[in-house]
Amino acid sequence: MEFTNFTTLVREEVERRTGDNYRVRLNDVRKNNGVVLRGLTVMQDDSNISPTIYLNNYYEEYAEGRATFVNVVNDVMDTYYRNKVNQSVDMRCFLNYESVKRRVVYKLVNTEKNRELLEDVPHIEFLDLSIVFQCMIAQEELGTASILIHNVHMKLWDVSVEALYQAAKENTQRLLKYEIKSMTDVLYEIINEEEGEEYDYDKCMAECSNSVPMYVLSNKNRVEGAACILYPDLIRDFAEAIGSSYYIIPSSVHEVLLLPAEHEEESAEIKSMIREINDTQVSREEILSYSLYFYDREEGKIIRL
Repeated sequence: MEFTNFTTLVREEVERRTGDNYRVRLNDVRKNNGVVLRGLTVMQDDSNISPTIYLNNYYEEYAEGRATFVNVVNDVMDTYYRNKVNQSVDMRCFLNYESVKRRVVYKLVNTEKNRELLEDVPHIEFLDLSIVFQCMIAQEELGTASILIHNVHMKLWDVSVEALYQAAKENTQRLLKYEIKSMTDVLYEIINEEEGEEYDYDKCMAECSNSVPMYVLSNKNRVEGAACILYPDLIRDFAEAIGSSYYIIPSSVHEVLLLPAEHEEESAEIKSMIREINDTQVSREEILSYSLYFYDREEGKIIRL
């Protein structure tokens, strides 16, 4: 079955199951790095917000024989009911900048891979990346639900890119607090999740004792946490804490790896590792960059190697 027919049939079956009080729609959604995904939304008549369920991976599973059509629809319905929002959001506040000013935050995207998007959104270039802005909505009830700020919003509010940046510079650190963990602690968490039982921490430490010390930096939500490298105090204070300059490895849009420079790894070797991981381990829409960055402790700034 061809992809468009598949998604149409999924929409029709979900519409049949949900009934007359629901609106079921298909939308093509432009994601990071120019990736376009087919999304399905299910909205109750008394609500104006709904999670988007992307159907591309479902189609792959169906086409490869790993899931039947009924399996797909059942999972879509289950995903919807687990994530449905039983409320509406008053979007009128979005018309007034003063109402949203304290909820403007930033994230990082790759400049070259998002040229088309950047024509339509306010942004500030940073190395080979761009800082773009979002407005977080109803964080307490909806987690990290957000709206990407476009040029039309900036004109409506009559604010400058610099004003957005100054607001986001303060808000992002306040609303999306950072978290730095050693790679050992991250591996320990992963092993526990995979094993389904608590793994011996001392054993994990012993197994990692000969490895190069590396740290994972993200926000506590672990969503679009690579932007934490823009937190000036954090970047400087980490260098002071480890007593050296360090490499910044763009693991994905969600996190970066910090590697103390005293270990003298060849940058070409690290760049090769970044390319291999991006090409084999990271989904296309989650790639941040193929570049290697370096925080120079003496200069107090990040440079691209």
